[in-house]
Amino acid sequence: MAAIGNNYAKRNERPKRSEINKAWAAKRSKAVQQGQQLRSTVSNTVFSTTVNASAQAVNNALKGSYSSNAAALSRLNILV
Repeated sequence: MAAIGNNYAKRNERPKRSEINKAWAAKRSKAVQQGQQLRSTVSNTVFSTTVNASAQAVNNALKGSYSSNAAALSRLNILV
């Protein structure tokens, strides 16, 4: 039984169809798994960036023209 890949000892044997199919199935499943990981990473990054941008927009809106958060908060009158 010839192995798929660089096996010098079995270089003259032809691999069986089932061995070729197993090797390609392993490559396909690895590619699918890498694609899922990439999609997950991209979606998490996009969500994180969106949340950070929204938080920064809220912070800028609250801050207005004041130079610091403390200056902006000192001018807010909050009645509890």
